[in-house]
Amino acid sequence: MFYKYLNIFCRLSALVCELFRIEVIMKDLLKHNAVLLFTLLVLAFGQLQANEKNSVNWVPFEDALARANKENKHIVIDFYTDWCHWCKVMDEQTYKNSDVVKFGNEKFLFAKIHAESNSIINYKGQDFTCVQFTQALGIRGYPATVFMNADGEFITKISGFIKPEQFLPILEYLDGKYYDKMSYDEFMKKRTPNPGKEEKSE
Repeated sequence: MFYKYLNIFCRLSALVCELFRIEVIMKDLLKHNAVLLFTLLVLAFGQLQANEKNSVNWVPFEDALARANKENKHIVIDFYTDWCHWCKVMDEQTYKNSDVVKFGNEKFLFAKIHAESNSIINYKGQDFTCVQFTQALGIRGYPATVFMNADGEFITKISGFIKPEQFLPILEYLDGKYYDKMSYDEFMKKRTPNPGKEEKSE
C-alpha cells in the first residue's frame, strides 16, 4: 500500500513539474510574442507615417479657402466617391508621385470633397451640401479635379483620371498664373520639363 501511494505521489510530482515547465515556456513565449507584437506595431506606425509623408497634404476644404489668400496659393479640389475605381488609382499614383508631392505641397493647398455626401460646407458665405456643391460646379463624372485661385475663385475643372506626368505641368501652369497670359497648349510648347532640376551633362 505504501509503495502504491508513493508511486501516485511521484506521478503527481512529475505532473506538477511538467505543468510548471509548460507554464514557464508559455510565459516565455508570451514575453517574446509581446516584444514581437510591439515591434510590428512600431514598424506599421512608421510605415503609415512614411506613406503620409509620400502624399500631398490634404486639408479640409474650408481650411484651404481660409489659408489660400494668406499663403497666396491655388487650391486643388479632388471630387471623389467611395465606388470610384479611378479615384483610388489617382490617390495612389498621382497624389503620391514624388514630383507632384514635392511641387504640390510647396505651392498648393489640396482638399477632398465626397461628391455624394450630405455634409455641409461653406463657400463664400453660403452653405451647401457636398452633393449640391458638386452639382453647382457641373461635375458629372469622377474623379473630377477643380482648381481655384488664392481668392477661392473657380479657374477650371478636369474630369477623369490624370496621370502624374500630366498633372505636374498643370500645377506649373496654374502656379505661374500662365492662364492669364497664354493657352495651356502654348505653355506646354514653351515649358522646360522638370523645372528646377539640373540637366545631366553627357
